[in-house]
Amino acid sequence: MADHSKEQITPSELKVRRAEQELRIRWRDGKESVFAAFMLRKQCPCATCRQEREKQSRTLLPVLKQAPPTELKLTNAQLVGNYAIQLFWSDGHSTGIYDFKYLRGLDDLSQTEAK
Repeated sequence: MADHSKEQITPSELKVRRAEQELRIRWRDGKESVFAAFMLRKQCPCATCRQEREKQSRTLLPVLKQAPPTELKLTNAQLVGNYAIQLFWSDGHSTGIYDFKYLRGLDDLSQTEAK
């Protein structure tokens, strides 16, 4: 992931939109990122989810087990200091702490892949 300036990784506005199942972030540099909840769960940075993704990437025919069920919902969020957001899911999972640098990197990666 790219190096970012402080303005690029500092939100000026955060909105968790439960009805739309998305997280919207306006960064201090003016860019806006919109993350689908399903994608955020697939990219959960907690140790358990990271290990599962690594295990899946080493198999020749990865099982789609890593994809959460469509009934899974983002239910809540809370700030962690001034550097991250913690997301809470309908299945009780809440150990992923999404720091703002990680989220900006996810957005940059999704923009690159879309091209």
